[in-house]
Amino acid sequence: MQRFTSFDFGLTGLAALFHQDWNHIGEVEQVVLTYLSVGEESCADDALKKEAAELERDVSLLISSPLSDYQLRLLWVMATGGNYPFSNGETGRGFLERIHAASRQWQQGYGVVEADAAQGWNSVHVASDVRKAIDGTPLNLPDECRMYFDSDVHVLRNALDNCARSASAELAFRLLLRIHLANFIPVEGVYWATYARIAREFALGEDLLSSLEFLAS
Repeated sequence: MQRFTSFDFGLTGLAALFHQDWNHIGEVEQVVLTYLSVGEESCADDALKKEAAELERDVSLLISSPLSDYQLRLLWVMATGGNYPFSNGETGRGFLERIHAASRQWQQGYGVVEADAAQGWNSVHVASDVRKAIDGTPLNLPDECRMYFDSDVHVLRNALDNCARSASAELAFRLLLRIHLANFIPVEGVYWATYARIAREFALGEDLLSSLEFLAS
């Protein structure tokens, strides 16, 4: 099955909008609506409807997962390169619920479609491949990243592994790629080949993986 886009999508695609100046866009809800903007059109095309569906599915999987609130916040902070500092009292699930509500609001106005799905994407085999990649790939993080988890990279690995086991291996893999990209973490050659193989198993587009090529050694 071919994906609706060759680029990143869903929650990891949204993370790219949380750059250094994201708050100039507005609140979290405004960022979501900007991500799903139809521009001057009065209706949304099928690709944009798919984007909204993928975003809703990603956040729904994480909200209903057994990941701790700390793990949810850690994954989002790392996926945005530290550009989303959670305020005092703000929870990871509360943040995701804001994204979910904005996505649902958009769908109510522009239409609902099903997110992409294929039986092989949920196989035990591919989930095992993702977990091995998470466990094995060197994550040589800049010092400024380590402040988010007390310099213990296993804390980040455990959050990603928990996502792969209990929420979605495909989402965990996209989060891993986004964390590499957002924090300029090198990808060693042997793991680049592994990433490429897993991306093919999930039918992820060429543009998603090629965006990380400059990090491959």
